[in-house]
Amino acid sequence: MQINWIDAMGIGSSYGISPSPKSNCCCWEKGVGVGVWLWGICSMVSARSADFVVSTDGDAKALDMLAENVASNLQKPFLDKLITKRLEWGNRDHIEAIKELNDEGFEVIIGTDVTYIPEAILPLFATAKELISSNRDAREIWKPALILCHVLRRVDEPSILSAASKFGFRLVDMWPTSIPTSSSQSIISSWFLEKSSEECIPTTALNIMYFHSE
Repeated sequence: MQINWIDAMGIGSSYGISPSPKSNCCCWEKGVGVGVWLWGICSMVSARSADFVVSTDGDAKALDMLAENVASNLQKPFLDKLITKRLEWGNRDHIEAIKELNDEGFEVIIGTDVTYIPEAILPLFATAKELISSNRDAREIWKPALILCHVLRRVDEPSILSAASKFGFRLVDMWPTSIPTSSSQSIISSWFLEKSSEECIPTTALNIMYFHSE
């Protein structure tokens, strides 16, 4: 479970200081119900800046433990903005139940340590495509994003990128290795307002991938 804790802490630390708008957020944390006090940490951090957060897991028992931890550690008004839902990727009933909560789709989808099973990569991106918002900022300043935070193991980066492209997701930034562009600086690096902010990331093996839906 150590790797899952690292991923949740990493994305929680960086996402919590991100200046980007996060109106509606869907968090996927592998085993959100495990990890002692770290249960659902990414979801709870997101609830502090987003208008609405849905925290998901495929295991019903994990969701029960998540709800207990959230109730113990998150206060109002943030507590009122976080909903837990069961979600098995590709499960039509689960997907439709989440769509009923937010029929316009989510502006941000976050996944922590959800890319370690080869067979689950395609359903992951297929489900993300169903749930991500199709709305775009008129000035193209902000686009809905899928953010994956993980330590690469069992599934390599080319496999993730191949699956992403099949469902219309384009990688626009990475961390710690950024994607150079002529139009803008690294999106992810901008989250770390000061150099010391990056020191809170617990391992250099951590990878963050930032996708836009085309």
